[in-house]
Amino acid sequence: MKKRTTILTIATLALIMLGSSAFAQQPIKGTVTYHEDPSKPVPSVNVELWQGNTFIQSTTSNPNGKYIFTNVPYGAYTVKAFTTPIEPGGIDTDDAEMIWDYLYNGQTLTAIEELAADVDHNGVVTEEDYWILHDNWSNGFQPEWVFEDLEITHTGNKTNIPTMGGSSSGDVNGTFVPTGRNEEIAQVSYYAKNFSTNFTVEVFAKDLYSASSMGLVIDYPEGVNINNVTSQMGELSDLKVKNNRIVATWVNGNKEVSINANEPVLVISASANRSFNGSDIKFNVNNKSHFVSNGSAVKPEMSVPYLTVNGNDNLSYSYPNPASESTVIYFSLPLATKANLSIYNLNGQLVKNIINEEMSAGQHSVTLSVTDLQEGVYFYNLTTSGNVNINQAKRLVVVH
Repeated sequence: MKKRTTILTIATLALIMLGSSAFAQQPIKGTVTYHEDPSKPVPSVNVELWQGNTFIQSTTSNPNGKYIFTNVPYGAYTVKAFTTPIEPGGIDTDDAEMIWDYLYNGQTLTAIEELAADVDHNGVVTEEDYWILHDNWSNGFQPEWVFEDLEITHTGNKTNIPTMGGSSSGDVNGTFVPTGRNEEIAQVSYYAKNFSTNFTVEVFAKDLYSASSMGLVIDYPEGVNINNVTSQMGELSDLKVKNNRIVATWVNGNKEVSINANEPVLVISASANRSFNGSDIKFNVNNKSHFVSNGSAVKPEMSVPYLTVNGNDNLSYSYPNPASESTVIYFSLPLATKANLSIYNLNGQLVKNIINEEMSAGQHSVTLSVTDLQEGVYFYNLTTSGNVNINQAKRLVVVH
């Protein structure tokens, strides 16, 4: 009797062990990272666990990108990620170039890079994806989140933690950092520069020593014609000037070139046209402007001049001064306008009107006879009316 009890107990234990093996449950833990980079976890991702066509459960990644499915029986599963409230981004000038090199120059793409390159979401990377990014990186392209599906065999091995890659569509080079912070704002300082009818605007980038690509988006006001745009890095890959916006693109593949901080990264040659209203001309650097340096998209501090009419010393000088018989007065006008040049005494009384007429833009000079003026100190005053507001005076000494 005692022997039979022992045999029965062993058999019962065997059945219990077999049953526990068949219905064993362990959590599945994983991480969502940006472009499979452990230093770039993606938080707040909606992650789901599927077995075939059957939904099992869902969870959300924490601030470190980690997720967990609890009490999951052993077996084969698919982990799918769908979205996160973090705004996608990272689209820059290098992304389109990587697609082109993949299609025609033998460049290879990782699985997550290829997923990001399929910007029209038709399942294959084509030239259409290239043109979508090429034409719209600066304006109009709205990236979406894309994630790899992860096929796993759940065995309870706690060291086998599946990692899922995610990306913004279009961010082929993976420069975006999904921290949940707002996109970095371009820091731009503006300084005054005297205006002339034909002028240049020099864009400098501080603390930038090398780059493999550049994308600058610069908005300018009405009344300005853009004549030429050049860069110290060489010939621009693409230049669009439309609707008072300059989009200047330079791409050098993955090859870094040195940047001379003492030279502008972009020089814009421009001129005022007839619709110019005489106000200051400011070229605003759009926040989409960026460089790719050492594999990362960066927004260095930039400095850009604005053109001011009122800051000009339009009334230059007179020679000789002191004058005994005559003197030549030099002045300039930024635009064609009505100009008045007059002589006043120390009491502010008008002594002589020299010019009062419509004049062309540019440099001018006029000879003033002073033989009919008494010795003393006078002022010659230049004023304009219309779109250009000039009111400047300088001292003139008359001796006989």
